[in-house]
Amino acid sequence: MTFATPAHAAVKKVYMGLPTKDQKKFLAKPYEADAIDYFPHTVTIHVGDSVKFLPTAFHNVDIPPKGKSHISLLVLGANASGINDAAGQPFWFNGKLPTVKFNPLIVPPNPSVDYSPTKVPGAKVEKATYNGKKQILSDIPFNAGPPALQVKFSKAGTVTYYCDLHEGMKGVVRVLAKKKHVPAAKADKRTLKKQISRDFKVAKTRYAVPPPANTVYVGSAGKYGVEYFGYDPQVLRVPVGTKVTFQMTPGSFENHTATTAGAENADPEAGRNSTLGRIAATFFDPAGFSPDGVWTSDESEPAVLTKSSHGNGFWNSGVLDVLSSTPPGFIPDRRSVVFGQAGTYDFYCMVHPQMHGQVVVG
Repeated sequence: MTFATPAHAAVKKVYMGLPTKDQKKFLAKPYEADAIDYFPHTVTIHVGDSVKFLPTAFHNVDIPPKGKSHISLLVLGANASGINDAAGQPFWFNGKLPTVKFNPLIVPPNPSVDYSPTKVPGAKVEKATYNGKKQILSDIPFNAGPPALQVKFSKAGTVTYYCDLHEGMKGVVRVLAKKKHVPAAKADKRTLKKQISRDFKVAKTRYAVPPPANTVYVGSAGKYGVEYFGYDPQVLRVPVGTKVTFQMTPGSFENHTATTAGAENADPEAGRNSTLGRIAATFFDPAGFSPDGVWTSDESEPAVLTKSSHGNGFWNSGVLDVLSSTPPGFIPDRRSVVFGQAGTYDFYCMVHPQMHGQVVVG
């Protein structure tokens, strides 16, 4: 192994997500996945050296004070009110469940909300020093060309940092005394390459475990934060009257929905004029998320879905996750619905609108 003992302060790079060229390949077919991790996951430096965190995906960096927790991504507001479906009927959650928005502590000033699958850092570099007493925090990378965050570490020790957008995603900085050896650039490059290669192998196994009968996996999580961004199966065929369960998989760091809107079910990425386009757009709005995207459309489960449900064939699982930090009963990991009418039902995730699947009922 090659070691370096620099006489001056050094700066090592950590990517907030896969390096850009690998990120683009990961998102494309046949993978259609993401690796929800920092690259490299662990970096070793000397006291007084710095780490430059480069945004390449929808992640941030939160280095809490020693012994403290990272901040919450979301904050709750007043209970939802005045939210009606396409038939003009109030949704059941009005007056019962809260509104939700991003924590303003991590929303950048004047966000332009550039929802790009890959982020490339701009020319700006924000600098900070971490001594274990004060939190270091980067913004949600809403804008195009978000700044990099360069952090100088002034004390020896092991520092764990977190992504506030993906509960479970974390990285490690090992800060050693000046006289101790740290890996040189060539060794760091090998470590990074090995981590990327490992994750590509994991991404190939996303269909390794087929879903149970009449179940659709909403996303599919593998090891090391690797997750398939799609529905599995992509097309499910069932007879009329079948109950179908949309389910998250264990180990996921993500939140997803399964949402359909019948005749108005235009691709939410194609524009905001459809029901789904309007809802999906709010999940990248610092002002808050549309309650009919956050919460399930029907209080009873399973509801019966037809082409006229809620006036336009609307059904929404609401946000699903498997995170241990989620309050019990607040966000479920699965929702079921009975298909009461023949036809093709297109489903999209409101958090990740590139996810598209179908249930064909005949």
